[in-house]
Formats: sequence, C-alpha cells, structure tokens
Amino acid sequence: MFPTYDVVVAGGGPAGAATALRLALAGHSVAVLERSRFEHPRVGETLAPSIQPLLRTLGLWSRFVAAGHLPSWGTRSVWSGTADHSHLMSGYECGWHVDRRTFDRMLFDAAGDAGASTYLGCSLSSCSYDGMWQLTCSDGGRLTARVLIDATGRSAAVGRCLGARRIPFDRLVGITARWSGVDVTNEHYLLIEAAAHGWWYTAPLPHNAMIAMLITDTDLCRRHQMSSAMAWTTDLNQTSATSSRLHDKMAGVASSPRVCSAASQRLIRSRDLRPWLTVGDAALAVDPISGSGVPRALRTAEAAAETTTRLLSHPSDAADLITRYESNRNTECTTYLTTRASYYNAAAHHTTPFWTRRTPVPRVVEYG
Repeated sequence: MFPTYDVVVAGGGPAGAATALRLALAGHSVAVLERSRFEHPRVGETLAPSIQPLLRTLGLWSRFVAAGHLPSWGTRSVWSGTADHSHLMSGYECGWHVDRRTFDRMLFDAAGDAGASTYLGCSLSSCSYDGMWQLTCSDGGRLTARVLIDATGRSAAVGRCLGARRIPFDRLVGITARWSGVDVTNEHYLLIEAAAHGWWYTAPLPHNAMIAMLITDTDLCRRHQMSSAMAWTTDLNQTSATSSRLHDKMAGVASSPRVCSAASQRLIRSRDLRPWLTVGDAALAVDPISGSGVPRALRTAEAAAETTTRLLSHPSDAADLITRYESNRNTECTTYLTTRASYYNAAAHHTTPFWTRRTPVPRVVEYG
C-alpha cells in the first residue's frame, strides 16, 4: 500500500515549502519533495522589505531574524543616472541580504515542523491521474495524492509533463561569482548598474562574502563567452560603480563564474481541469530586475494553498477554482510585464543588442 496524501508538492524551494507549510497548518496531509539536499549555493540573495509581513504571516519572522542575515538599507542604481533608494521609508526599516541555502532550508524545515512529510534528494519521475494522482519518485518510491502542486521552479517539470506550455518573454541568464573573506561592514546595500551587454548586480552576503552577477541574454553569453573568468572580468572592468565597489574585494577567495537561468516565462495549461496547480517560478518566473522573486513566491503560495483547500473540500468546483486561479496568475503576469518594461524604459540608452531588444514594441499576450 502506497502512502496517500491530500497534497504532494514537487519542489521544496520557497514557493513549494510555503505552500506545504500553509496546507499542513490547515490540517491537510502533505508531502513535499525536494530533489537537492540544499548542498549547493542558490541565487536570489537580496530580499525586499515586503518579505517581513509575509514571514510573520507564516509564523517564521523570529526564526528568520535569529538566522543572522544582513540588513539591506537600500538600493543604489546606476541606471539612467545615479540614484539611491532608502528602505527606511518602507515601513519595515530594511530589506535583507541572505544566504539562500539557509533561507530556503528554514522554510523547508518549517513545513516539516508543521506536520508535512519532507523528502530530500527526491523528485517526481512520473505521474498519472485516475481520480487520484499516482506518483513515482526518483528513488523508486510510490505516492498517491488528491492534489498535485508543481513547485519545480523555472523548469516547470511537472506542468510540462502534464501538457502545459511555457510562454517565454526573454532568454535571460545570470553569470555569478562570489568572494569570501571580505569585509562587508559598510556594504549593506544592493547596487545595480546598466552596462553594454546587460546589467550588473552586487550585494554583500552573511559570513563576510560578496556576490556579483551579470544579467544578460543567453546568446550574448555564448557569443562573447561571458561565463569564462577572463571575459566576465573584462566586462566587469568596463563598469564604473560596480568595478569600483569590487576593486578591493577581488583580492579575496573567488569562485569561478557560473551560469543560471533568469528567464521570464509563464506556464499555460489548456483546458486541463485535473487537480493540479503551479506555484512560484513554475507558474510565473520573473526578471531579477523586478526584485520580487521570493515575495512573489510566498504570495502565490498563499493563493495556491487557499485554492487547494477548496479543491479538497469541493472537488466538484474544480473547473471554477482552477480557472480563477489561472486567471489571477495571468493578471499577475500582465502587471509584471508592464512593470518590467517601465524599468528598462528608464535605463540609459544603449545601442547594443541587449538593450535594443528591449525597445518598447506593442505586444499582445494570449493566455488561451
């Protein structure tokens, strides 16, 4: 007899863990599967001040503060000029620079503490639906569930396996390196800077570390070999504020640049009313320039948990509940695209491919 759950969540990042946590606290039987063991560094290290009320709602604020993350007092941008934005006026005093492995593991463990069954080093390898979800895990284990939630991030592995399609809005990648053994005492701010091939992001990390990331397009990364240490450093040296900030930090111990996806996309399901939902980046992945990745993940986790609870109690209303959930994600996507366009429109003019591709053009997104 296979273990049976009300809900199985595939993916234990912030969106998946927060969804599982909310459902477990509501009294549902939940399993959350995380393919990693949180052994590798994760990107997305700066959290906006709006993270505070979201973590308070989850009952995790004290645990978060005790983890020793660094306060972020604001953002300095070299975009259309140089501007400073202080977080002191946000109502929450500051944002945060975090170790994402520590942060993500905190959420995952909190789901387990609330009663969810947590599996590390485990992902879904196949799924089918016959009135219940029949799930096979990567370790050969079998589970059954009434509702399935895809929280597999930008890969949207479960949703795509079930026939959903991705609408890509760009082909962004982040090329990142970090330094350890540096003094970040006076570095508690986020710096972004527009450059010829994209834009740069730098921020301090807990435990005397600093991260720098170049955001560019996949083809430009490949064409200019930007993932090589030499090309990455050359591009860095062509910046003003970013290179100045990192000048004395680069004497520390540095990692080799590594590439990760930062692409914007929306996953669309077509007339599929089986009880499954996408959450977080699996539903809508956003450009890092928006600065909204983790808060957005926690907000969609709340929406997914509410919809899932109704699916469990009123399965005959599945069509209406799923349609409404997807409609709200579409509205969120449209708002995001408008906001993203405003950020890029405000940047200083460049004639390089990265920026000319972001010249405003009329576009209609169809979600059918």
